[in-house]
Amino acid sequence: MESRKSRDYDAVLSIYKKTGYEPVFLSIDWKYKTIDDWLEQVKSKLSKKDIEGSLLSGFSFGAVTALSLAGYYQNPRGLFLFSLSCYYAEDQKRIPQGWVKYIGKHRAEAFAKINFNDLASRVSCPTTIFLGSKEDPAMFDRASDANHKIENSKFVIAEGAKHDIASPEYIRAIGTVLRV
Repeated sequence: MESRKSRDYDAVLSIYKKTGYEPVFLSIDWKYKTIDDWLEQVKSKLSKKDIEGSLLSGFSFGAVTALSLAGYYQNPRGLFLFSLSCYYAEDQKRIPQGWVKYIGKHRAEAFAKINFNDLASRVSCPTTIFLGSKEDPAMFDRASDANHKIENSKFVIAEGAKHDIASPEYIRAIGTVLRV
């Protein structure tokens, strides 16, 4: 179960609070689950109205979940995608070896059924795509492609950041975008 204590998500939430947002952290059970399960968990915790009026955010698998909610179900007011995972149907040829073993066969199969191009064409809200400069090149390719295919999007590089939303470099990048 990903919780606020799994990473220092409170650092991100405090930036949101400083800019007038009232963030709600949703704990998601990621273990042995697929994207379909994650979407159902979110939809059981948030109403369509909650999602439509929000700045929907997610990190890594959470970014895939947030993007899917925005594209398939309803468009939020805005979308922040932090370190968007690169497991979509279009990504299958460029996923580094070993990653599928890491994420699991069933999860990889579920991701491979999602057509990123179709999903991206459905998103119309302002979208900011964040990525740490020290993340895997396959993730850079996914984030860059997302920036080109999602209308009204921008791409922000967190200089010096690895795959860690709670790193000072990542927090600084988020603060810059939100003007904190």
